[in-house]
Order: sequence, then C-alpha cells, then structure tokens
Amino acid sequence: MRYLFIYLFIYITLHLADTFIQSNIIYLFIYLFIYLFIYLFIYLFIYFLCVYLPELRVVLLGGKHSGKTSLINTVLGSAESEPVKQRSAHSLAREGVVAGRQVALVDTHGWWRNFQLIDTAKFIQQELVLSVCLCPPGPHAFILTVMIDIPFDEENRRAVEEHMGLFDENIWKHTTIVFTRGESLKGRSIEQYIESEGGALKWVVEKCGNRYCVFDKKGTDQKQVCELLGKVETTVQGNSGRHFELDKNVLKMAIEKKEDVKQRAKTRHLKMLKHREELREKAQTVPLSEIRILLLGWVSSRKTSAKNIILSKTEQVTKKTTSVQAHSGEVAGVRVSVVDTPGWWKYFPAESTPGFVRRELRKSLSLGSKAPHAILLAIPADTTFLEEQRKITEDNMKMFGEQVWRHTMVLFTCGDLLGDTSIEEHIESEGKPLEWLVEKCGNRYHVFDNVNRGDGSQVTELLEKIGEMEAQHSSLAFETEDIEVKEAIEMLGMEMGQLLDSEWNRMDQKIEEKMKKLWISAGPAIKGNTSLDADVDCEY
Repeated sequence: MRYLFIYLFIYITLHLADTFIQSNIIYLFIYLFIYLFIYLFIYLFIYFLCVYLPELRVVLLGGKHSGKTSLINTVLGSAESEPVKQRSAHSLAREGVVAGRQVALVDTHGWWRNFQLIDTAKFIQQELVLSVCLCPPGPHAFILTVMIDIPFDEENRRAVEEHMGLFDENIWKHTTIVFTRGESLKGRSIEQYIESEGGALKWVVEKCGNRYCVFDKKGTDQKQVCELLGKVETTVQGNSGRHFELDKNVLKMAIEKKEDVKQRAKTRHLKMLKHREELREKAQTVPLSEIRILLLGWVSSRKTSAKNIILSKTEQVTKKTTSVQAHSGEVAGVRVSVVDTPGWWKYFPAESTPGFVRRELRKSLSLGSKAPHAILLAIPADTTFLEEQRKITEDNMKMFGEQVWRHTMVLFTCGDLLGDTSIEEHIESEGKPLEWLVEKCGNRYHVFDNVNRGDGSQVTELLEKIGEMEAQHSSLAFETEDIEVKEAIEMLGMEMGQLLDSEWNRMDQKIEEKMKKLWISAGPAIKGNTSLDADVDCEY
C-alpha cells in the first residue's frame, strides 16, 4: 500500500508540472483540487479496505493480578454477549460490541511476576501458546498488562521476556503495554514513571515500539476504552492490518500434546478410581479413631496452609516454618494430629539441606508416641516439577528409609489455580519426573483448593484415602539413618554445615522478601476479583 501511494504521488506531481507548463494558473488550481480529492478518496478507500477492521481480536498477557480480567470487564462492560460466571485456568475468549465494532478479547492465565518461565507449570505454558487459537484466524494485537504500583525490576523483565518468548520474536510488533492502577501515579506522567523505573521497564517499552497507555479507576471508562482501542488500532496499522500468526509446527505440536495429555489424564484417573475400589473390596477398612499425619515438602509448598485446611483453622500464614510443630483437632468425629515441618529448598541438592532442617525432620518422627499413619508430600500445583526437583525430593526422603513411600501420598496444594484443569492433566503435562513421584507413592494423590474450602468435603475425602492406605499397609516402622553415625558425620563437616546454613539463611531471606512483595502487591487486586489469577494462601 505504501508503494501505491508513492506511485500516485509521483504521477500526480509530474502531471501537475505538465499542466503548469501547458495551461494557466486557474487550470492548475482546478487540476490540483481534483487530484487532491482523488488522492484522498483512494487513501480512504484503501484504508477501510485494508486497515479498518470490523472485528478486533486481542490477546491479553501479563503477570498474576496485573489487571487483565478487570481490563476486559471495563472494555466490554454490559456489551459482553456471554458474561463470565466461572473462573477457568484455560485461556478464555470473551466477546462484545464496542463502539459499533465486534471485539474479541482473550483472557489468559498469568505468571508469577518475579518467577522465570521454568517455574511456570507446563499446562499454563501450553494454555498461553494455545490462546491464539481462541480468536481465529489469529489475534490482531496483544496487550501486555503491567502494574504501576509495584517496582519493575530485572526479574520482572526476565519473566516478561521468557513468557513472551513462548510465541516468537514477531509478537513484540503486535504488542501494546497497558499500565494498570494508573491512580498510583499520583500526579506524575506515565513517561516520568517509566524513566524512574530504570532500564528494565524501558527495555520492555522499547521492545513494544513505545506503544503504551494507562488505565486507572478514577478515569472515565469510555474515554480510557477509546484511547486503548486507538492504541491497538495504531499497532494494527503498523502491521498493515495483518494478524499475528504463530509458527504452524509449534501450534500443531501444542494442540497434539494437549490432546495426548487429556487422553493419558483420563486413563490415570480411571486407574486411580479402580485402585481405590479394589482396596475397598479386598482390604478390611476399619474406621480410625485417630489419624496421625506428617507433612513434608520444600519451602513455600503450602504445607502450613494444608495443615490449616485439614484442621479447619483460619489463621493467616505469614512466615516460614523453622521447627517441627504438632497440631491437633477433631475432624468429622475423628481425632486428627498434624505435624508440620520445615521444608528443604526446591533448587538445592539434599546434601545442601542445613543440619537444623534434617534434625527437625528426624525429630518429627519421635514427636508422638506412635508413628504417623500417613505422610503427605506437599507439591504446589501451579509450578513445574522437573528432574531436578524429583532428584532433590527423592534424596531428602531417603533419611526415612525406602519403605516410607508405601505410606506417602502426594498432596497437591493451590489446586484452585488449576481452575477446570484436572490434576491428572497437570501430572501428565509435567511429564516423567512428576509421573515418577506419583507412581512411587502408589498412584496416591489428593488436591487441596487453598481458597474455596467449601463444606470440608476435600478433607473428608483425604481422610478416606488415608484410611484406605492404612488398611493396605497397616504398620509403619521407619528405618531412619543411624543417628550416631549421622551426628559424627555432621561434626566432621561442621564448617561446611555452617557455610551451608549461612547460604540457606541468605536465600531464605531473599525468598521471604520476594514473597512479601508478591503478596503485598496481590492484596489490593484480589478484592472483588474474578480473574483467572486467583489468590492463594501463601506461606514463606
């Protein structure tokens, strides 16, 4: 289209020059007026034919609680054809007529703003890639939401770059940044804010071709919506009206993998149900008058939150567990004892687990007069489980002996973040490392919704599964490592242990500060939020 206008400009210029030579000044102005009219008519005709879009298709991306869903609610308002009634972990297309135009906005699952792509569960990565399929033949533009009231540092920049990299480099040409919570600017211009945040945010803004706008709660919705649509149209015009196309091979592989995961998830679920049914038929399941539970897992695996759910406690978790803690209560007429323990670090090998953590874990076995009926291994359902985590988990469990797996069940926490994705789909999408862990535990697993606790049925079902496991393996005698030998080894390695403990504490402090920032930022966004990015009960 650009070359067509250049050709017309040259043609008209030469023709006017010829007219000037052959005619007088009056004819020149007449010809000039006619040619300008023709030029304008052709420009408008080509614009409406090639650039003006009767339908606008946009995919929204961004971190958790960054305002994607609220932005869609504002843009569509009452114009939405089918209002959302239930949250979903899958990407979700929402449509409505805005300013006489059909607008399709695709809401996606957010990533933790400080975490890298490697920490994002694979089913979430898959849903992000497949979001482009929800507005065929493809989105005209992407909107990247960034919160203004939280500092944007290098970790945030890397998270954005890596998650956007799930598509391809061309995505940046189609992306406009929307800064949410604009009221936090407090009189500053958005340019001043970008400048004050430094190189990390500047990099993202420049990567998006300096296309951005601001949304705030104080502004007029209609005015903000018009400005946003104008920015998106500018982005579309910059790409000559062409929509974004993901590599066909990448898209094909994602679709095939999703179908394969669904099929294998269905098989796993049926296998689990059949196994439970066989246990009920063969084993003499006697109702237990007391159930003793030991919680294990890495730091921030939501063990303490799980304890609160089991015992129906509402206390808020604000700090990490540093020592063994025993709690008890009555659940459905049964006396339940839960032992909470400090966690090992998700990315440190078992040899680096500090001495005080190992001592506390051994202490957890002797806290009561009897051994636990079940060990619940807490694994967050919203994060990846790679071979590294499998090896670290296996090595840390070795101190309890090989037979411990017969009494262990995987407890997936943060199940609310799965939305309508089944836990079996999550297991299968993660692949062999998580599949190995579940199989090592005899295909025993359970999911806790940390937000919507409901009527307690999720706890009742857990206790039933523990009862079935107890009927199958009635006694638990731990073959723990020889304590005297272990203490001798620890004495020999005291200096190394002190170094590891020091490094552990340093990492703990860093993680704690990061999690505090994360949850302080999430607080205001959670109120009244119907986003795909639901709140979770967090522990440090």
